[in-house]
Amino acid sequence: MSNGAPPSSREAPKARARRRGWRRVLPWTLGAFVVFEVLINVLLNVGFVSGLLKRETERTRIEWSSGWWLWPGPVHLRDFSVLQRDAATLWQVKAESVRAQVSLVQLLSRRVSAHQVVAQGVRAWARPAPPLEQPVTRPPSEHPWQIILRGVELEDVRELAWEPVRYLGTGNGRGSLHVVAGQRLNVDLEALRLGDGLLEMGERRMGRVKELTAAVKLDILQRPLGDEPRHKRFDGTFGVKADVDDLGWVGALLSRGKEPPIHLSQGAGQVDAEVHVRDGHLVEGSRVDASGAALELKLGPARVRAPWSVKGAMTGTEGQLQLRFAPVHLEGDHGRVMEIPEVQLTLHGTPSTPSDTPRVGYSLHVAKSRPVDLKMLNAWIGNTFHVESGHATLEGTDTSTSKQDSQVRLHAETNLVEGKWSGIRVLGKTRADVDARRVQFQGKVLALDGTRLDIDHVSADTKYQQIRGWSGSFHLTRARLNLEPVELEADFTATFANSAPFVAMLTTEKKLPRFLSPMLEARDWRITGHARMGDAGLQLRGLQAKADGLEMEGRLDTARDSTHALLLAKTGGLTGAVEIAPGRSQVQLKGARRWYEQRLAQPPGQD
Repeated sequence: MSNGAPPSSREAPKARARRRGWRRVLPWTLGAFVVFEVLINVLLNVGFVSGLLKRETERTRIEWSSGWWLWPGPVHLRDFSVLQRDAATLWQVKAESVRAQVSLVQLLSRRVSAHQVVAQGVRAWARPAPPLEQPVTRPPSEHPWQIILRGVELEDVRELAWEPVRYLGTGNGRGSLHVVAGQRLNVDLEALRLGDGLLEMGERRMGRVKELTAAVKLDILQRPLGDEPRHKRFDGTFGVKADVDDLGWVGALLSRGKEPPIHLSQGAGQVDAEVHVRDGHLVEGSRVDASGAALELKLGPARVRAPWSVKGAMTGTEGQLQLRFAPVHLEGDHGRVMEIPEVQLTLHGTPSTPSDTPRVGYSLHVAKSRPVDLKMLNAWIGNTFHVESGHATLEGTDTSTSKQDSQVRLHAETNLVEGKWSGIRVLGKTRADVDARRVQFQGKVLALDGTRLDIDHVSADTKYQQIRGWSGSFHLTRARLNLEPVELEADFTATFANSAPFVAMLTTEKKLPRFLSPMLEARDWRITGHARMGDAGLQLRGLQAKADGLEMEGRLDTARDSTHALLLAKTGGLTGAVEIAPGRSQVQLKGARRWYEQRLAQPPGQD
């Protein structure tokens, strides 16, 4: 016979006690969870994490305006941005909203770790930055903050900019990001696709992107004290198809930081390109194919117009880019000046070793121009030398034996030209040899230093002198061709076969002075001076001429069928001065030097 209560009656108090315990624990658990949710949402909205990062390093910032998080679900953020600064670049990514799975445990290890990141309304830009101020010397942190974003999806990409170029349109992408504050940046953009968007540079419209794809990997390891990166690797693949508008933006880009600007316009066309980059270098498979309508380059009063095309490709480690303009028309205020069938500039790039910066050389081909009627020069220099007949052609040749050491020269050559100089009828041929490497555009001024000018087969008849078969060569050590108004100014050295030009100049009014008769026999003259030639005439200053037993110095002005010359000559032991002016001629033998210097101090033509 049993004395105890039934088992069910003994267990009932225990069950009731457990239920009462759960009823007491559950509210506390729910309360703790609510407090926890409130706490993390408060911390999420007061900038706790971004503040910690900001104190750790000024180079990396994460910010957002508001957010909420129903843990363990995804965190939701509004107006999210990541800013990163290295030694030379500042970049930032912004998104209107971000959703991500974030690890709370990783935060305890000083890591912002997230996956399944979805960003919408994305805008990103990068720009060169001024050098960083030298930071206070301190050892790198042993446990720096890290930002680890995996499985990032970029939805509704609206703007991408690498100053000064900006893309506005639609796009999407995916990738990952790993930042070690102040030490390392690793970006893996697995895929980016853009389409049907505008390209702009400042306020200028560049064109429309029809399709752009990209995949990029960037890894930068920064020195602890903020110096230049000690390791930087960039790999990427890009493909683009785009329509380009008026090419005025190209002139603006080439003119940045320079004065005066380059004036380019028109030239709309298409671009189709693929670019493959490995460790910062272009590699095989890269290519570009582009072409467009006639573009226009303004050079003072002159305009150059030509349809254009660009073709380029990488073969092995060698790259080649060809810029072709055909046909090229040079026009001025008085109509077309010249037509060149083709101008082609070819750039060659070859690295000495895979790690070196490629050496870039170039070659230039200028096809022989159509003959130019030189009478069109009368609009600019007709008061100095009036052309009555004659034609000229322009051609470019590359005499180099190496792709890296181009020796491009431009040749302008005339047939037999007939004209009038200071009232004297002159026949002759001219050839100009220009070193293209030294040609520079400086606004409305064209620098032509190093140009060689050869004149031969010269014939002329003056009142007292006959010239036949004369020749001379000029080397323009410094030459500037002003395009508006047209004027050539140059320092020169020259060699003359004989004294025929001096004799012609000195015999416009009278026979050659007796004391200068040795000039008739002198050969191989060497001359230096400064020349200015334009619509106002020809001026020679600082003229110095030497031949065997003869020395001369002086100045010369010719314009509108008149000549004014002042010369001091030494021949043997005799020194004499002579002045030629319209309607008169004066020879001074006594006190020649003093008289010459007095006349030299006065403007030409002043009695």
